[in-house]
Amino acid sequence: MTATVRLGLMAIFVATGLAGCGGRDAFWSSPLDSAPPAFGLPGAVALVDTGATRVVLLTPGPDQSLTSTSIPVGPNILNAVASPDGKKLFVVSGGHRGGIGDARPNEPPSLTVIDPSQTNPAQKYLLKTLTDPLAGLAIDPGGHWVVLYAGSGTSQPFVSNPNELVILDVTQPPDKATAITHTLMSFGGRPERFTFTRPLQLPTGLHPLLVVESDQGLSLLQLEHPEIAEITVPLTNAADTRLLTPAGIAVDVGDATDGARIGVRLANDSDVVTLQFVLQPGADLATQNGFVPTVNLTDVGGIASDLAFVHTDGGLRLAALVPGLSKATLIDPVTSLTEDVALPAPYQSLSLVTDPGATVDVALLWNGARTQGQEGVAFWELGHTTGQPYRSIATVGITDTIAKVLDVPAVPMGDTLKVLETSNAASFYVLNLTTRTAAPLLTSTTSIDLSMSPLGDQVWTFIPNGLQVAATRLKDKQPRSLLIERPIGQVFEIQRADGGLSAIVIHDEGGIGATVYDAMTLDDQTRRLYAGLLTADPSTGGAP
Repeated sequence: MTATVRLGLMAIFVATGLAGCGGRDAFWSSPLDSAPPAFGLPGAVALVDTGATRVVLLTPGPDQSLTSTSIPVGPNILNAVASPDGKKLFVVSGGHRGGIGDARPNEPPSLTVIDPSQTNPAQKYLLKTLTDPLAGLAIDPGGHWVVLYAGSGTSQPFVSNPNELVILDVTQPPDKATAITHTLMSFGGRPERFTFTRPLQLPTGLHPLLVVESDQGLSLLQLEHPEIAEITVPLTNAADTRLLTPAGIAVDVGDATDGARIGVRLANDSDVVTLQFVLQPGADLATQNGFVPTVNLTDVGGIASDLAFVHTDGGLRLAALVPGLSKATLIDPVTSLTEDVALPAPYQSLSLVTDPGATVDVALLWNGARTQGQEGVAFWELGHTTGQPYRSIATVGITDTIAKVLDVPAVPMGDTLKVLETSNAASFYVLNLTTRTAAPLLTSTTSIDLSMSPLGDQVWTFIPNGLQVAATRLKDKQPRSLLIERPIGQVFEIQRADGGLSAIVIHDEGGIGATVYDAMTLDDQTRRLYAGLLTADPSTGGAP
């Protein structure tokens, strides 16, 4: 955090400005973050202003206008995370504990959920059972559950229990929601990753689970009944006494015929683990889960880098990529029989790109090593596996190493597209999944960042702390540049309430500024430049 304090003025360099009106002592003396966390939400950009314990929503309007709304959150902001769907912002605050002579009232830790699409955009949940805050946040993709846990860094209390979880149902209003504390059984490990499953076909019915990967095993917790003890699955190999470390999971929800399954790849062993679930006879469902997992281990010959449950012409399989052997292994989850598929490159990542309604899957393989004659991307047809798996791979002429695959939310022209970011960031590709073609886009420098339009019609490219921003239309692959005169922090495209689109370029200087463009025309003459977006009076919200 810098020593810069608020000046109480919002300046505008093109056309008009945002003006502050008065101030509050504590607010005006609070320092400004040099680069506050920023998030693109539906209809607004959210700036987390830790010095003023608030979130500022920047809402674009017609003619590149910008409205500022201040949302107070609890004191001592510890963490802010957007939901997986990008529609909400979750802010954890540590609260305030007053010492002797402190006139400021005590306030417990809290979680504030911000949704700009709502008339009341903020819901604040007080975590009264906590004295010391938990800064870690895991959020259900469906927007139902939130798990707080002990994070890392200076935000944590003097002593914390890494296996303590606080589970909150955020579909309930704050006055009715109950934060439930659950401590995981541990044999010395601590949580590393959290996965929220969809409702799984379990022996007791359809139930979502929270899967917690620690450095020594798995824990399975019923989200609907977090008061029930979790199922602990220690991972060991009968060949030795090592504790095996999970490195990622895949989940198949199952159906009425075949129940749910969970696949686990390991960081320190060539085995892949498959969990299936059987009924626990005589279990009291009020206090017990009513099901237990069975554990099967399958040796795939090397460390698996990715895995997924896939539908093939031979039925459901667990596919594991083994880049050390340039192969994939298909595991039958019923018989544990395996079938190897030789790959033309040591691919490390797998993404399903199956057409809706198809009965067999198509997988996109990427992040292959850049070696002469070996492509960085391939399509894997899972409908050609039985008997002739070598015919199932079709490579795409990309020689760059792929670092990231960006989903395109929607494409007006009807094609299914992906945007591929390369590891050297000197180029990116627009991959057409229908025609199996890849259009390269070159950049004049490395270290670029990419972001997608909410409508999926263009991809934004910019240089952090630089002055270059370009929008590339996915329909015709035509790049268009913006005229930017302040260093760039982040770039967001926001759909406005009137149906238009605005591009908001955040500048991490001068109390935080922004350049606002019409995202459809990108007309330099109508752009507007704002400064001092975090120096407005919080009592007025900084409205222009």
